[in-house]
Amino acid sequence: MITAYFDEIRQTLILDEAVASFTVIREISGNNDGFIRVKCQLADGSVLEFAEYFQIVSCRISCKTYNNHWQTCKGHLIKRWDNAPHHCELASFPDHLHDGGKVIKSKPMTLSKVLLAIKLKK
Repeated sequence: MITAYFDEIRQTLILDEAVASFTVIREISGNNDGFIRVKCQLADGSVLEFAEYFQIVSCRISCKTYNNHWQTCKGHLIKRWDNAPHHCELASFPDHLHDGGKVIKSKPMTLSKVLLAIKLKK
């Protein structure tokens, strides 16, 4: 199940026109959990780094922690979606978005949702 999930992530990156290339920085799989960290060069010249730790719960993949850091080619933050538990004042806690120096509520994000937001420049 974990190998299939890693393959699904790679397939998403291969097929998405926003992604020019990507490198898997780290991939760890245990009996009931896994971690993946990837750096993507995007077609517009920006960079997306994402990481996800997940567990298998009731025969399904359950994302426990994630971060999706989108930045310019010069390293300036564009947006960062994550669920680090440090913004308990937000209604969407722990999910949040760092956007232009502000931290705002966000729905839980997946790689596919982040790539769509990047394509829509949201």
